[in-house]
Formats: sequence, C-alpha cells, structure tokens
Amino acid sequence: MSGEQLIYGNWIRKRILWRLGAGVLISGTIACLPVHPYLRGVAVILSVVLGVSLLFPLYAYYAFSPRGGNLQERFYDLVIDKLGDRTPKEILDIGTGNGVLAVKLAVRYPQSQVTGVDYWGDDWEYAQAVCDENARRAKVAGSVRFIRGDAAALDYQDCTFDVVVSNLTFHEVDTAPDKRSVVAEALRMLKPGGAFVFVDTFYQSKIYGPVDDFEDYVRSLVDRGAALRPIREGVPYSKLLEHPRVLGKVGLLNGTK
Repeated sequence: MSGEQLIYGNWIRKRILWRLGAGVLISGTIACLPVHPYLRGVAVILSVVLGVSLLFPLYAYYAFSPRGGNLQERFYDLVIDKLGDRTPKEILDIGTGNGVLAVKLAVRYPQSQVTGVDYWGDDWEYAQAVCDENARRAKVAGSVRFIRGDAAALDYQDCTFDVVVSNLTFHEVDTAPDKRSVVAEALRMLKPGGAFVFVDTFYQSKIYGPVDDFEDYVRSLVDRGAALRPIREGVPYSKLLEHPRVLGKVGLLNGTK
C-alpha cells in the first residue's frame, strides 16, 4: 500500500500492559523496602507473578504489531484474499476499529464504496478520527466512510451490501447476549450472492455453542454455503499464541449468501 504508514493500534490493550507493569514496579519496590518480612515475602511473590503475567501479553502485543510478527496485517490480507476476484459496489466492515481493514479494502477495490462501522467505546484504543486519518494517508478518503453503529442492530435495510467482513468483533458486542444473533445481523446486510468473511472466536463453545451446531446455524442463513476453519490454517503463528484467550479459539468463517 502506497502512502504513509497506517495507524493500526493493537488487539492487546496498552492499559493492560501498563497496569501489569505498574504492579510489578510497585510490588518490586515494596520488596526492597525495610518492611516486615511477611509483607516483603508477599511483595516478592506478587512481583514474580505479575512479571510472568506481563510477559505473555507483551509478547502478543509485539507479535500483533507491524514491527513484530505483523499478525494484524496478515489477518486483514487473509480476509481480502478470501473475497477473491469480485467487483463489489458496496462493502461493509463491521467493527472497523482504526479502519485499517476498511482502508485496505478501498485500495483493493477502488470502484467500491466501503463503509466501516464501529461503536468506538472507551474500553478500546480506537477512534473514528484515526479511521479518517488512515483513509487520508492511503488516499482513499473519497471511497471509504466511517460511522458509529451497534453491530447487534445495524441501521441498514436488508440486502444492502455486496460484501460484508468483520474481524474479531462479534464476541465483543455487549448489547447482544447471544453472539450468534450478531452473525445473523451481519448476514442480514448481505445481498443474495454476496460474499462474507468473518473472523472471530467461533470455536469458543461458551459463546457460539458446539461447532457443528454453529455451522448448521450459519448454513441455515445462507443459500450457497459457508465454511469454518481455524485461523491458523490461513495464518500460521507461534504456539505461544494458541492460548484460548488469544488465538486458540479463533476461526475464519466465509461463504456466499
């Protein structure tokens, strides 16, 4: 992609790293003070536990970043590759974050109008202003727009878009207790014959139920079929990231309505 470097953000929230780092610093400081031996022992143990707890998200942060393993970029590229050779007029990116996937779609399909939707809640380090800046940097500001919206209740009529994509968003939608309904809402946006590519924690049974049942549910919503596979088949990554709370339960769901 030509132009300035896009602002990606990171799937690991910086505030988590800062809190763990502060915990290590505080407990380590207490361990070095002339305090009661019991308190010092507790501080030492706490410092070690927090230090170990910090290492894993710190590694994941590095692996996701452009300067590390660049996994975010590889996920976005995989989503786009799964769309194949199409000429869509309208594309929807649900949970656009900092708008990187939407911008990349606008570059890949210059004849399309791309819409990125996000709630941009305070719990995440993304912003609509950053989306607009990324579109400017990629020189696609005229073909991509970003709007605030709820993925559980999108403000569009049925069958509005030729392509619908989403990356690691559905399980975070607090307004929908049943996350499968968020998938159904995304598919409601899609025109018959349109393509969809979704990445989420589809193998987490507490969220989506048994895998076979979830696949049957999705196929009941589309006429031309859908396929679900672990994301690692398309984007290999370190075994350390196989933890269920990172990428171990993530799958790619794609098909045609």
